[in-house]
Order: sequence, then structure tokens, then C-alpha cells
Amino acid sequence: MSSWFSLEGKVAIVTGASKYTGGAISNELAKAGADVALAARTVKGLEKVADEVREKGRRALPIPTDVTKVEDIKNMVQKTVDEFGRIDILVNVAGTDIPQPALEVSEELWESMVRLNLTSHFLCSQAVAPIMIKQGGGCIIDIASAEAYRASVTNPAYSSAKAGLLNLVMSLAAEWGQYKIRVNAIAPGFIDHPYLEYAMQIPSLKEIFDRIPLGRGVKPEEIGATVVFLASDAAACTTGVTIPMEGGMTTLMG
Repeated sequence: MSSWFSLEGKVAIVTGASKYTGGAISNELAKAGADVALAARTVKGLEKVADEVREKGRRALPIPTDVTKVEDIKNMVQKTVDEFGRIDILVNVAGTDIPQPALEVSEELWESMVRLNLTSHFLCSQAVAPIMIKQGGGCIIDIASAEAYRASVTNPAYSSAKAGLLNLVMSLAAEWGQYKIRVNAIAPGFIDHPYLEYAMQIPSLKEIFDRIPLGRGVKPEEIGATVVFLASDAAACTTGVTIPMEGGMTTLMG
């Protein structure tokens, strides 16, 4: 691997690491040379990904974590530092959507969507920032969504939270650049994992998918490779940006 993209000696935290996208990101980071702390609520899934990371010759630390809880976030950060001594990379993956039209969204659902998809990203970033400042820098990468770029008539809570995430990335990048902390995001469209088959049963989503210029969803491994780029020296002067990975879908949203 070119030294530009090497993550040898780096330590990463990946939230939402037990499932498709988070697992793929963790594996790509390990391939690039990083040791990885794996955070998620699903313990069984964490152990599986941890084994995959170790098979690549890297250290793995599974940490059962609910990123909507401040104490869990503090525990995640402390255990990572205790085990590895530093934190160079934070990848905020944890998130979910529960589609409901605006007239049916309860206050509880709205708050839970914002808490998981936006607030938790801020709290995790806030928790690692002091460590990165002491180290002289670091890299934070948020997994956003192409939903942030368009109106959503069936999923306003999720898309609003993801739109807020894009501004959070710019705001933190502007504030923390002085500490050599880079903050960026990736905005996937349809992700090629088992949920995609379910999504294609919804006519409004199938209509959007059928108009994607590249004609497919993004593979989790492709997202992982882009995370590696953003975490590497190849992106050393890149901060405050969001990279769309949606097959050109947003080119047709005007």
C-alpha cells in the first residue's frame, strides 16, 4: 500500500461496527494498518467483526456501547485509550431510520431519530476531541446520507437529522482545524446490503433507485475504502466536506 494511504500505527474507533457498513469500514481500516475499537449494542456482531480484524493482523477491542447514552460514550473512549493509548480516528457510523410521514411522526420518534443520527455523532466527537488535541491532531468521519440533500415525504425525521449532520461536520471542522483535527463526512445513497431488497418493495424508493445514473447501490466496502482515504495522509488538507456516494442520484434531484 502506498504510504499516502497507510494507517500503520493508527488507532480507530468505529461506532455501529457490528453490522454491514460499520463492519466493512472496520475491516478496511484494519487492511490499511489501523487497530480498531469496535462499538455497538450487538455483542455477538462485535465479536464477529473483531475476529475479522484480528485475522488481518491488527488488534481489535469490542466495546458494547449505546451511543445515545453519554456514560456509554465515555466508557468507549476510556477503554480505547486504556487499551491502545491513543485515538487517531473516529468513524461515527451508528444510525437508523424508521420511515413515517410527517403527520404520523410522534415526538418520541422524532427525538430518537435526532438523538441517534445527529446528537450521538456530536457527543462521540466531543468526547474524543480532547484526546486528539493532546496528541496534536486526529480525524473524525461521519456517515451521513444522501437523504440530507433532498426533501423526504416519508422520512422527515431521519433526513432532517442527516441534513443537520452535514452542518455539524462543517462547524466542527471550522472550530477544530486549529487543533489539526479534520472532520469530514460520507453521504451514501442506497447501500448494497440486505435492507436494499426490502427498500425495493417500496414504490417511491424503487422509482428513485431506477433513476440512479450508475444503476446500483454503493457497496459497504467502497464506503470503507473512502473512509481510509479520508483518514489517511492523502486527505491531509481535506476538512469540512461531505463526499456523496450515491451513484449520481443527487444529479437528478434539481
